[in-house]
Amino acid sequence: MAKVIRKIWGGILEYEDDDTPLDVRAFNEFGKSTVLWLEQSRELYRASMYIMEERQRKPNEITHLRQAPIALMLGAYAVETLLKMVIVGDYCDQHGVTLMSRHAKDFLPKSHDLAALVKTANLRVNKTDRMTLRELARYSLWAGRYPIPLSHVGYEGPALLESLAPAPAPVSRQHPMWPGYTALYPKLHALAVRKVFKGRGIILKPKRKLK
Repeated sequence: MAKVIRKIWGGILEYEDDDTPLDVRAFNEFGKSTVLWLEQSRELYRASMYIMEERQRKPNEITHLRQAPIALMLGAYAVETLLKMVIVGDYCDQHGVTLMSRHAKDFLPKSHDLAALVKTANLRVNKTDRMTLRELARYSLWAGRYPIPLSHVGYEGPALLESLAPAPAPVSRQHPMWPGYTALYPKLHALAVRKVFKGRGIILKPKRKLK
């Protein structure tokens, strides 16, 4: 990048800067901000919690059961964004917040495989966590968005039907994936925040409510 002289306030003040286009500069400064990645993840988490646990419901309403795959889709996005925050942080620790990148692939993996991303992020999780991540990724890839996946392999019907299957007594009716997600996200959040921010005043526990 070449150096250029920039002038502001009608030329009263001059300063030396590089010739990076403003859109490229903004792309890098925002794209490599771990704080913005964290806040995006937290908002996705809060939105998923609102759909399943906070929205007011009418008597005998089962709409929230049909909406469970959509809530899990938002939850999967929340986890993916959180893991990519760690990966961005690692990249910036190694390379600095450079202004050279013009594509996200320059500093981010394109994968949506949550189990692979947690490995790349180098966060310590157990076997149960990895199984939850593999199943959760299904909702961001198709089950929260479309009635069918890209391939017929293993397809047993739209995810909307999973929540409507009768649960054996005395189990309450809730989506089988929901408890795993609500346990996993706060754990990953704490691990990710500790690694990226190293205790620099960032709250370890995500707020559940959208208020």
